[in-house]
Amino acid sequence: MDPDPDLELSAMMETCVKDLSVPVSVIVAESGRRGRRRQVARRLRIAGTVLTVAAIAFAGASAGLPLISAEPRTGANVGPADRTRPLSAPPATPAIPVTPTAPDTPGTASRSPSPDVRSSPDPSGSAAGDRWKPIPLPAAPQLGATGTAAGTAGTPVDFTTYSVLRDLENLMPTYRNRFTQGTDFKADRPGGASTVHLTYADEAGPVALELSLRYSKTPFPANGAAPDPDLAPFRCGTNSGTSDNDEESCFSGYRFDGSWEMVAVNDAQVPGLFGYRVVIWRPDGAILDFTEYSGTVTTKGEPVRSGRYRPPLDLTFWRSVTESPVWTHYLYG
Repeated sequence: MDPDPDLELSAMMETCVKDLSVPVSVIVAESGRRGRRRQVARRLRIAGTVLTVAAIAFAGASAGLPLISAEPRTGANVGPADRTRPLSAPPATPAIPVTPTAPDTPGTASRSPSPDVRSSPDPSGSAAGDRWKPIPLPAAPQLGATGTAAGTAGTPVDFTTYSVLRDLENLMPTYRNRFTQGTDFKADRPGGASTVHLTYADEAGPVALELSLRYSKTPFPANGAAPDPDLAPFRCGTNSGTSDNDEESCFSGYRFDGSWEMVAVNDAQVPGLFGYRVVIWRPDGAILDFTEYSGTVTTKGEPVRSGRYRPPLDLTFWRSVTESPVWTHYLYG
């Protein structure tokens, strides 16, 4: 009778297992130990990686570098005590158009804000939230001129064509020959102001400048609150869409000296004539309202385009002119 192949195979395997120099139980135990060692090594590698990342993050924080998850610094809650430094625009602020043909270095400009902060409100008013909300624009360079007419020994001066023209020439000595007396007209703004109309002319043609000083019957906001839009003595206005430039922007907020500023870019003052308007409302109630147009205006308030796409003076520089401390010596009359 032939032997059973299955039985022979089983007998051979049993013999092989018995003849192994290393018992099966030892092999199984060694495999378990090696598996545990690999698991420990893997955990050590993970822990080392975590410690390395933590060390890098700590070193970056110590060096003042922002972490990936850090929030952007917008300076939205800057109080009066912080206004001795320029205010920067938040990342989401829309871009303001800048005139390509702006003067390079008109006047004596300084990159530092006014050192006189004595008129700043009580620092105790720097509450959180919307208090002392700064205008979301980079600080404009301050013109260093003290003024020819109004700056003499701090003597108050009437807001007249002669005195304003002299101070503009003093602020911009390089362009002093480009300013002349302009044509009077009434723009779309509140009445009761001392208004000076001038003409600025260069190789591209003449444009109108309208500068006014008035006092507001509306009390200046207290404790850094934003003015009520329905009660504010001025507003942005709406672009008519009939000028050669349909850009429209308007920003407002507090300056470092505690005054409220509005910057409007549109043709709302003289429909059809694009302009840059800068308005400053001081805590004493005075309102400076300066507009630079891209053309001239007739006595009836009709626009006369000069072919310019924008006003001749850069918007940032026009802000510097309006923000100059020389105008603090003027009287309303």
